[in-house]
Amino acid sequence: MVSLSFRKTNYLSNKKLLKFLIVFSIIDCIFQISLGGFVRVTSSGLGCPDWPLCYGKIIPPMNYHTLIEWGHRTSGAILGLSILSVSIFVLIYERSNKLLLYMSLITLFLVIVVGGVGGAVVLTELEPSLRTLHLFLAQLIIFTLGVSLISLYVPADKKYSDILILDKYSIIIGVLALTTIISVLTGSYAVWKGAGTVCSSWPLCTTNSLLPQSSLGWIHMIHRIASSLTGIIGLIGLYIILRKKFSNSIYMISVFSLSMIFIQGILGALNPWTKFEIWARVSHLGASSVMWGLISTLFCMLTIENFRSRKNF
Repeated sequence: MVSLSFRKTNYLSNKKLLKFLIVFSIIDCIFQISLGGFVRVTSSGLGCPDWPLCYGKIIPPMNYHTLIEWGHRTSGAILGLSILSVSIFVLIYERSNKLLLYMSLITLFLVIVVGGVGGAVVLTELEPSLRTLHLFLAQLIIFTLGVSLISLYVPADKKYSDILILDKYSIIIGVLALTTIISVLTGSYAVWKGAGTVCSSWPLCTTNSLLPQSSLGWIHMIHRIASSLTGIIGLIGLYIILRKKFSNSIYMISVFSLSMIFIQGILGALNPWTKFEIWARVSHLGASSVMWGLISTLFCMLTIENFRSRKNF
Protein backbone atom coordinates (compact mmCIF):
# COMPACT_ATOMS: atom_id res chain seq x y z
CA MET A 1 0.00 0.00 0.00
CA VAL A 2 2.82 2.39 0.86
CA SER A 3 4.52 1.60 -2.44
CA LEU A 4 1.33 2.25 -4.42
CA SER A 5 0.73 5.49 -2.53
CA PHE A 6 4.29 6.61 -3.24
CA ARG A 7 3.93 5.79 -6.93
CA LYS A 8 0.66 7.71 -7.14
CA THR A 9 2.16 10.71 -5.37
CA ASN A 10 5.22 10.58 -7.60
CA TYR A 11 3.04 10.34 -10.73
CA LEU A 12 0.90 13.31 -9.70
CA SER A 13 4.02 15.32 -8.90
CA ASN A 14 5.51 14.52 -12.32
CA LYS A 15 2.25 15.43 -14.06
CA LYS A 16 2.08 18.72 -12.17
CA LEU A 17 5.63 19.55 -13.25
CA LEU A 18 4.80 18.66 -16.87
CA LYS A 19 1.76 20.96 -16.79
CA PHE A 20 3.98 23.74 -15.47
CA LEU A 21 6.52 23.22 -18.27
CA ILE A 22 3.80 23.27 -20.94
CA VAL A 23 2.10 26.38 -19.52
CA PHE A 24 5.48 28.10 -19.17
CA SER A 25 6.23 27.25 -22.81
CA ILE A 26 2.89 28.70 -23.95
CA ILE A 27 3.50 31.93 -22.01
CA ASP A 28 7.07 32.16 -23.27
CA CYS A 29 5.91 31.56 -26.85
CA ILE A 30 3.40 34.42 -26.61
CA PHE A 31 6.12 36.61 -25.08
CA GLN A 32 8.53 35.59 -27.84
CA ILE A 33 6.04 36.53 -30.56
CA SER A 34 5.33 39.87 -28.85
CA LEU A 35 9.06 40.53 -28.56
CA GLY A 36 9.35 39.70 -32.25
CA GLY A 37 6.74 42.39 -32.88
CA PHE A 38 8.87 44.83 -30.90
CA VAL A 39 11.85 43.87 -33.08
CA ARG A 40 9.73 44.56 -36.14
CA VAL A 41 8.28 47.94 -35.18
CA THR A 42 11.67 49.26 -33.98
CA SER A 43 13.33 48.08 -37.23
CA SER A 44 15.79 45.99 -35.23
CA GLY A 45 15.56 42.87 -37.40
CA LEU A 46 19.14 43.32 -38.59
CA GLY A 47 20.45 44.31 -35.15
CA CYS A 48 22.36 41.05 -35.45
CA PRO A 49 23.41 40.77 -39.11
CA ASP A 50 24.56 37.14 -38.85
CA TRP A 51 23.05 33.92 -37.50
CA PRO A 52 23.10 31.92 -35.21
CA LEU A 53 25.70 34.13 -33.52
CA CYS A 54 25.42 37.91 -33.28
CA TYR A 55 28.41 39.74 -34.72
CA GLY A 56 30.18 36.39 -34.44
CA LYS A 57 29.67 36.20 -30.67
CA ILE A 58 27.27 34.59 -28.22
CA ILE A 59 27.05 37.87 -26.29
CA PRO A 60 27.78 40.72 -28.71
CA PRO A 61 28.69 44.34 -27.98
CA MET A 62 25.35 45.98 -27.34
CA ASN A 63 23.63 48.93 -28.92
CA TYR A 64 19.91 49.66 -29.04
CA HIS A 65 18.95 47.52 -32.05
CA THR A 66 21.42 44.75 -31.24
CA LEU A 67 20.09 44.45 -27.70
CA ILE A 68 16.51 44.09 -28.96
CA GLU A 69 17.31 41.46 -31.62
CA TRP A 70 19.71 39.58 -29.32
CA GLY A 71 17.03 39.58 -26.59
CA HIS A 72 14.56 38.12 -29.09
CA ARG A 73 16.99 35.35 -30.00
CA THR A 74 17.80 34.63 -26.34
CA SER A 75 14.10 34.36 -25.53
CA GLY A 76 13.75 31.96 -28.46
CA ALA A 77 16.58 29.83 -27.11
CA ILE A 78 14.85 29.65 -23.71
CA LEU A 79 11.64 28.60 -25.47
CA GLY A 80 13.52 25.91 -27.37
CA LEU A 81 15.04 24.53 -24.17
CA SER A 82 11.64 24.58 -22.46
CA ILE A 83 10.00 22.64 -25.30
CA LEU A 84 12.93 20.22 -25.38
CA SER A 85 12.39 19.64 -21.65
CA VAL A 86 8.70 18.92 -22.28
CA SER A 87 9.58 16.37 -24.98
CA ILE A 88 12.17 14.59 -22.80
CA PHE A 89 9.75 14.55 -19.86
CA VAL A 90 6.99 13.05 -22.02
CA LEU A 91 9.33 10.43 -23.45
CA ILE A 92 10.31 9.35 -19.94
CA TYR A 93 7.03 9.58 -18.00
CA GLU A 94 4.09 9.91 -20.43
CA ARG A 95 5.02 7.74 -23.40
CA SER A 96 1.74 5.81 -23.11
CA ASN A 97 -0.22 9.00 -23.84
CA LYS A 98 0.13 8.85 -27.62
CA LEU A 99 -1.50 12.20 -28.39
CA LEU A 100 0.75 13.96 -25.89
CA LEU A 101 3.77 12.11 -27.23
CA TYR A 102 3.03 13.05 -30.85
CA MET A 103 2.22 16.67 -29.99
CA SER A 104 5.39 17.13 -27.93
CA LEU A 105 7.54 15.76 -30.76
CA ILE A 106 5.72 17.88 -33.36
CA THR A 107 6.23 20.94 -31.15
CA LEU A 108 9.93 20.17 -30.82
CA PHE A 109 10.20 19.79 -34.59
CA LEU A 110 8.35 23.08 -35.13
CA VAL A 111 10.56 25.05 -32.77
CA ILE A 112 13.65 23.77 -34.61
CA VAL A 113 12.12 24.77 -37.95
CA VAL A 114 11.10 28.18 -36.57
CA GLY A 115 14.69 28.76 -35.49
CA GLY A 116 15.95 27.82 -38.95
CA VAL A 117 13.42 30.05 -40.69
CA GLY A 118 14.40 32.86 -38.33
CA GLY A 119 17.99 32.42 -39.47
CA ALA A 120 16.86 32.49 -43.11
CA VAL A 121 14.98 35.73 -42.42
CA VAL A 122 18.20 37.39 -41.26
CA LEU A 123 20.31 35.96 -44.05
CA THR A 124 17.81 37.11 -46.71
CA GLU A 125 17.66 40.57 -45.10
CA LEU A 126 14.10 40.28 -43.80
CA GLU A 127 12.27 38.71 -46.76
CA PRO A 128 8.52 39.40 -46.07
CA SER A 129 7.28 35.93 -47.10
CA LEU A 130 9.79 34.22 -44.80
CA ARG A 131 8.86 36.54 -41.94
CA THR A 132 5.19 35.65 -42.43
CA LEU A 133 6.06 31.93 -42.43
CA HIS A 134 8.17 32.49 -39.31
CA LEU A 135 5.20 34.01 -37.49
CA PHE A 136 2.76 31.36 -38.71
CA LEU A 137 4.92 28.50 -37.44
CA ALA A 138 5.40 30.29 -34.11
CA GLN A 139 1.63 30.63 -33.75
CA LEU A 140 1.29 26.95 -34.64
CA ILE A 141 3.54 26.11 -31.69
CA ILE A 142 1.00 27.76 -29.37
CA PHE A 143 -1.66 25.46 -30.85
CA THR A 144 0.37 22.25 -30.46
CA LEU A 145 1.28 23.21 -26.89
CA GLY A 146 -2.42 23.81 -26.21
CA VAL A 147 -3.25 20.36 -27.56
CA SER A 148 -0.49 18.92 -25.37
CA LEU A 149 -1.96 20.58 -22.29
CA ILE A 150 -5.49 19.36 -23.06
CA SER A 151 -4.27 15.83 -23.81
CA LEU A 152 -3.15 15.50 -20.19
CA TYR A 153 -6.82 15.31 -19.26
CA VAL A 154 -7.66 12.47 -21.67
CA PRO A 155 -7.06 8.90 -20.43
CA ALA A 156 -4.24 7.19 -22.29
CA ASP A 157 -6.36 4.13 -23.11
CA LYS A 158 -8.85 6.08 -25.27
CA LYS A 159 -8.79 6.08 -29.07
CA TYR A 160 -7.63 9.50 -30.11
CA SER A 161 -8.90 9.00 -33.65
CA ASP A 162 -12.38 9.44 -32.17
CA ILE A 163 -11.47 12.95 -31.08
CA LEU A 164 -11.29 14.04 -34.73
CA ILE A 165 -15.08 13.70 -35.01
CA LEU A 166 -16.24 17.30 -34.67
CA ASP A 167 -19.64 18.61 -33.63
CA LYS A 168 -21.11 21.97 -34.69
CA TYR A 169 -19.57 23.80 -31.73
CA SER A 170 -16.06 22.60 -32.52
CA ILE A 171 -16.58 23.52 -36.18
CA ILE A 172 -17.74 27.05 -35.30
CA ILE A 173 -14.69 27.70 -33.12
CA GLY A 174 -12.47 25.94 -35.67
CA VAL A 175 -13.62 28.44 -38.31
CA LEU A 176 -13.00 31.26 -35.82
CA ALA A 177 -9.48 29.93 -35.18
CA LEU A 178 -8.83 29.84 -38.94
CA THR A 179 -10.00 33.42 -39.50
CA THR A 180 -8.00 34.53 -36.45
CA ILE A 181 -4.72 33.17 -37.79
CA ILE A 182 -5.50 34.63 -41.24
CA SER A 183 -6.07 38.00 -39.60
CA VAL A 184 -2.77 37.76 -37.70
CA LEU A 185 -0.79 36.79 -40.80
CA THR A 186 -2.36 39.39 -43.10
CA GLY A 187 -1.60 42.06 -40.51
CA SER A 188 2.00 40.99 -40.17
CA TYR A 189 2.45 40.69 -43.93
CA ALA A 190 1.04 44.19 -44.35
CA VAL A 191 3.59 45.59 -41.91
CA TRP A 192 6.47 43.71 -43.49
CA LYS A 193 5.48 44.95 -46.95
CA GLY A 194 5.47 48.52 -45.67
CA ALA A 195 1.67 48.76 -45.71
CA GLY A 196 1.13 48.84 -41.94
CA THR A 197 0.82 52.62 -41.71
CA VAL A 198 -0.65 53.35 -45.15
CA CYS A 199 -4.20 53.74 -43.84
CA SER A 200 -3.87 56.61 -41.41
CA SER A 201 -7.47 56.59 -40.20
CA TRP A 202 -9.98 54.14 -38.72
CA PRO A 203 -12.43 52.68 -39.70
CA LEU A 204 -11.86 54.50 -43.01
CA CYS A 205 -8.53 54.06 -44.75
CA THR A 206 -8.10 57.82 -44.81
CA THR A 207 -10.24 60.65 -43.48
CA ASN A 208 -11.77 61.05 -46.95
CA SER A 209 -12.14 57.52 -48.29
CA LEU A 210 -13.02 54.02 -47.14
CA LEU A 211 -11.26 52.52 -50.14
CA PRO A 212 -7.46 52.73 -50.38
CA GLN A 213 -5.79 54.50 -53.26
CA SER A 214 -2.77 52.22 -53.71
CA SER A 215 -1.78 48.56 -53.77
CA LEU A 216 -0.19 48.92 -50.32
CA GLY A 217 -3.43 50.40 -49.08
CA TRP A 218 -5.33 47.36 -50.33
CA ILE A 219 -2.89 45.04 -48.54
CA HIS A 220 -3.65 46.95 -45.35
CA MET A 221 -7.42 46.86 -45.92
CA ILE A 222 -7.36 43.10 -46.55
CA HIS A 223 -6.12 42.77 -42.97
CA ARG A 224 -8.94 44.99 -41.71
CA ILE A 225 -11.51 42.97 -43.65
CA ALA A 226 -10.09 39.71 -42.24
CA SER A 227 -10.15 41.20 -38.73
CA SER A 228 -13.74 42.38 -39.15
CA LEU A 229 -14.79 38.93 -40.35
CA THR A 230 -13.03 37.38 -37.35
CA GLY A 231 -14.85 39.77 -35.03
CA ILE A 232 -18.27 38.96 -36.49
CA ILE A 233 -17.70 35.20 -36.42
CA GLY A 234 -16.28 35.49 -32.91
CA LEU A 235 -19.22 37.44 -31.53
CA ILE A 236 -21.77 35.03 -33.01
CA GLY A 237 -19.81 31.85 -32.31
CA LEU A 238 -18.85 32.66 -28.73
CA TYR A 239 -22.41 33.78 -27.99
CA ILE A 240 -23.60 30.34 -29.13
CA ILE A 241 -20.98 28.62 -26.96
CA LEU A 242 -21.88 30.69 -23.90
CA ARG A 243 -25.58 29.93 -24.32
CA LYS A 244 -24.89 26.19 -24.47
CA LYS A 245 -23.56 26.26 -20.90
CA PHE A 246 -20.56 23.96 -21.17
CA SER A 247 -18.14 23.33 -18.29
CA ASN A 248 -16.77 26.21 -16.22
CA SER A 249 -13.37 26.03 -17.93
CA ILE A 250 -14.92 26.29 -21.40
CA TYR A 251 -17.17 29.11 -20.18
CA MET A 252 -14.22 31.08 -18.78
CA ILE A 253 -12.06 30.67 -21.88
CA SER A 254 -15.04 31.71 -24.03
CA VAL A 255 -15.46 34.85 -21.92
CA PHE A 256 -11.74 35.64 -22.16
CA SER A 257 -11.81 35.04 -25.93
CA LEU A 258 -14.79 37.35 -26.32
CA SER A 259 -12.97 39.99 -24.25
CA MET A 260 -9.88 39.68 -26.44
CA ILE A 261 -11.97 40.28 -29.56
CA PHE A 262 -13.11 43.62 -28.12
CA ILE A 263 -9.59 44.46 -26.92
CA GLN A 264 -8.15 43.67 -30.35
CA GLY A 265 -10.70 45.93 -32.01
CA ILE A 266 -9.75 48.77 -29.67
CA LEU A 267 -6.01 48.21 -30.17
CA GLY A 268 -6.49 48.04 -33.94
CA ALA A 269 -8.20 51.43 -33.86
CA LEU A 270 -5.60 52.89 -31.49
CA ASN A 271 -2.81 52.20 -33.99
CA PRO A 272 -3.83 54.91 -36.49
CA TRP A 273 -5.35 57.09 -33.75
CA THR A 274 -1.97 57.22 -31.94
CA LYS A 275 -0.12 57.59 -35.25
CA PHE A 276 1.17 54.05 -34.85
CA GLU A 277 3.00 54.43 -31.57
CA ILE A 278 5.33 51.52 -30.79
CA TRP A 279 3.38 50.48 -27.66
CA ALA A 280 0.14 50.27 -29.66
CA ARG A 281 1.68 48.15 -32.43
CA VAL A 282 3.42 45.76 -30.04
CA SER A 283 0.29 45.44 -27.88
CA HIS A 284 -1.78 44.69 -30.98
CA LEU A 285 0.45 41.78 -32.00
CA GLY A 286 0.83 40.48 -28.44
CA ALA A 287 -2.94 40.56 -27.88
CA SER A 288 -3.50 38.75 -31.18
CA SER A 289 -1.22 35.93 -30.00
CA VAL A 290 -3.14 35.69 -26.73
CA MET A 291 -6.41 35.66 -28.67
CA TRP A 292 -5.15 32.93 -30.99
CA GLY A 293 -3.94 30.88 -28.03
CA LEU A 294 -7.31 31.18 -26.26
CA ILE A 295 -9.38 30.31 -29.32
CA SER A 296 -7.20 27.38 -30.40
CA THR A 297 -7.30 26.04 -26.83
CA LEU A 298 -11.08 26.48 -26.79
CA PHE A 299 -11.28 24.47 -30.00
CA CYS A 300 -9.29 21.65 -28.38
CA MET A 301 -11.45 21.71 -25.26
CA LEU A 302 -14.70 21.61 -27.23
CA THR A 303 -13.36 18.68 -29.24
CA ILE A 304 -12.51 16.83 -26.04
CA GLU A 305 -15.92 17.72 -24.61
CA ASN A 306 -17.58 16.22 -27.68
CA PHE A 307 -15.41 13.15 -27.26
CA ARG A 308 -16.46 12.84 -23.63
CA SER A 309 -20.13 13.11 -24.49
CA ARG A 310 -19.81 10.14 -26.85
CA LYS A 311 -17.47 8.06 -24.68
CA ASN A 312 -17.80 7.19 -21.03
CA PHE A 313 -14.69 8.30 -19.15
